[in-house]
Amino acid sequence: MSLQWLLSRVIPEDTAALGRAILRVQNVYRQIGERFDELLPDELTFAGMYEATGRGAIPPLLLALVTVFQMLEKVPDRLAAECVVTRIDWKYALHLPLTYTGFHFTDLAAFRLRLLTHGEERLLFDQLLVRLKALGVFQKRGKMRTDSTHILGVVERLSQLELVAESLRMAVEAVSAVAAQWAQQALPETFWQVYSERQSEYGLSQKQVESRLARVGKDAFWFLAQVDHSAPVFVQHLAEVETLRQVLAQQFPGGPHAPAVRKRPSGKEVIESPHEPEARRGAKRGQGWIGYKFQVTESCDAHQPHLITDLEPTGALDNDSPQLPHIQARLVERDLIPAEQQVDQAYMSAENLVQSAQLGITLMGIPLADTQGPEGFRQADFQVHEEARQAICPAGHTSRLWRERHSPGQANPAIQVRFAAQTCQDCPFFGRCTRSRQGRSLTLHPYRTALAARRAQAKTEAFRERLHLRAGIEGTISELVRAHGLRRARYRRLAKLRLQAYFTAIAINLKRLIRWWTRPQPALDHRALRA
Repeated sequence: MSLQWLLSRVIPEDTAALGRAILRVQNVYRQIGERFDELLPDELTFAGMYEATGRGAIPPLLLALVTVFQMLEKVPDRLAAECVVTRIDWKYALHLPLTYTGFHFTDLAAFRLRLLTHGEERLLFDQLLVRLKALGVFQKRGKMRTDSTHILGVVERLSQLELVAESLRMAVEAVSAVAAQWAQQALPETFWQVYSERQSEYGLSQKQVESRLARVGKDAFWFLAQVDHSAPVFVQHLAEVETLRQVLAQQFPGGPHAPAVRKRPSGKEVIESPHEPEARRGAKRGQGWIGYKFQVTESCDAHQPHLITDLEPTGALDNDSPQLPHIQARLVERDLIPAEQQVDQAYMSAENLVQSAQLGITLMGIPLADTQGPEGFRQADFQVHEEARQAICPAGHTSRLWRERHSPGQANPAIQVRFAAQTCQDCPFFGRCTRSRQGRSLTLHPYRTALAARRAQAKTEAFRERLHLRAGIEGTISELVRAHGLRRARYRRLAKLRLQAYFTAIAINLKRLIRWWTRPQPALDHRALRA
């Protein structure tokens, strides 16, 4: 497909006349239409996604903006395509004539697929940030804040039997679609009859469930053996077949002749559903979910609009701390690196504190407390003498071992400190300080000095007062979830979820920016002027 017609940069006369008559000045769509050139990139920004010749495509900027409006109003493709035809505010924002009859709703799905194929999920978001920087709405080296929240995948919780059976059904369906002749020859008719439909354990006793699970497991192993023995090579590496292999390895670790695990496994690699193999079961404060997490970063400078600068999905079981360097790298890439970044405890590792400082970022957050030992015998209660390469415990004993441990990627080594075994066993505090017969040991972090300094600062009232700004990110997360439906994924797979994230961020940024531009200005105090 090729770009044969582009959106007009000027509002058509018929749309302009009607729109200005009925749309308020504060209307988001009216402002988008009137600030089109200020906010939106040239259509040719998308040219790399299209061929030089071929059938004419729907203008990509039109489809991109409609996708933004979908996130703004939480509407599906079919309704969005109808709104393009029937709503004057959408036509005004899109610079379309009143007589425009629209496009088929499937063009929106095709456009999203084109973005994913070319790896351009962030294209419009990054282009908008470039425009906003030029408009001066971001303070140079300002303040930002970061937090995370969970998102539910487009998937239901399956029982162990349903998981294995559905994984097998999907693999059989995928193989028959691409290698029908082989499937008909290799798989008996009874196999097709049993695994052509979804299976459920509803109404089955526990004994019946265990019996059926064992049978489905054996059938699944037999199916994979047939695939590996005689199927074409490309069939052996189908995504659905690989998913089935992984599910069987996790649920039947003993192989085809062993029973399924009694306690269902969990973890970063454990598949919860073959329909969404990247989704994982996470839990926080007693609440569990199957899906992903989002890392949200926004600007928070006074007298400037608070705009999202990064919104990236991650795995449900991914810790927040390792995500911070990736967030900061994307901010550097967009030339939006802040001078101060406020985060919660989950991000406050010593590595992040030091590495942020190397980028010129003051990482504001309360570090986790020192829990290495019982009260009165924690690492902070020991006197550490770096030059003498010794530590003195609260009882006054001196360490006997001081050993450096170098780790890949760390400039400074960690220090392993150990006290003599006999000294600790003879100490009156043995049993409280340590119960180890080998003696008490300490691991001194490579960035212990910076961490200790931040722990001391975090206890001051001035630091806590300065950190109050971080709480505002909770309101943004609430807006994402409640107003824009970001608690639930619209699409399956992490790549599509990333597309949803960035188009939602565009929608919120445009809404916030326009509200900031059109906010009521305080009236002038004429008495003060006369004075």
